[in-house]
Amino acid sequence: MTQRHNTGWLKVCSQSAMGLVLGAVVGTAQANGTMSGYQDDVESLDAALSSLVESYRADTQAGDELATFKQQWESVEYHEAVEDSAKPLYPVIWQAIGQLENTLDDSAAPSAVEGAADRVRATLWQGLGALRLATTKAAGQPQEGSAESGKTPITAIKEALDEALGEYYEGEIDEAKTLVSDAYMQRFEGLEGGLIELDPELVEGLEEDFNASLPNAMESGKDEQVATLVKSMKARLDQSRELLAGQETVEVF
Repeated sequence: MTQRHNTGWLKVCSQSAMGLVLGAVVGTAQANGTMSGYQDDVESLDAALSSLVESYRADTQAGDELATFKQQWESVEYHEAVEDSAKPLYPVIWQAIGQLENTLDDSAAPSAVEGAADRVRATLWQGLGALRLATTKAAGQPQEGSAESGKTPITAIKEALDEALGEYYEGEIDEAKTLVSDAYMQRFEGLEGGLIELDPELVEGLEEDFNASLPNAMESGKDEQVATLVKSMKARLDQSRELLAGQETVEVF
């Protein structure tokens, strides 16, 4: 995968839009879905973009895949939620999709198509972050992942990984790596004692990903590897939750 692609355009658009979101959040961001459902939608759209890029590299019908992607984007509940509750980011997502379509129409180099797909991917994750913020503020809750949020450590770790992924796609590599490091130092280390007795290989693998694999992939700009690692780490964190089976406590300070 390539290094960060043309983040200047993305930063100008997304930072302006996010500022408007922060100033205009009212009501609930849940619309007809839930945050977990919206995240599933974004992960599915993310995977569709990866498939589109691979099809383009293989010289197959990437244009058809883009049409399918647009239909999928318009049909998921996440689409309606962004349109209703994160309005400033809604046109930014469509603009990124339009740029991807133009890049395909121009028969651009695979690296250019990959870069355009990354910009779409970044706006989708930013939209999810805006919805999460809107939901938190509407409910009068502490910011997600804060010590006062009453979340279990594993839930907080998974949300920190999502936030890190969003920062990464915005080109904020240092911020993304800091979020990953903090999630490990402040939360995962507190679970290791109980987990290592149950599945030492699981703990060893997560330690390596938190401290080496994921930060290194972020530093190298390996987009697909970063996304794959985050997805894999979250799956293994779910496995950790099952192994702990009630030993994990809610964070209350």
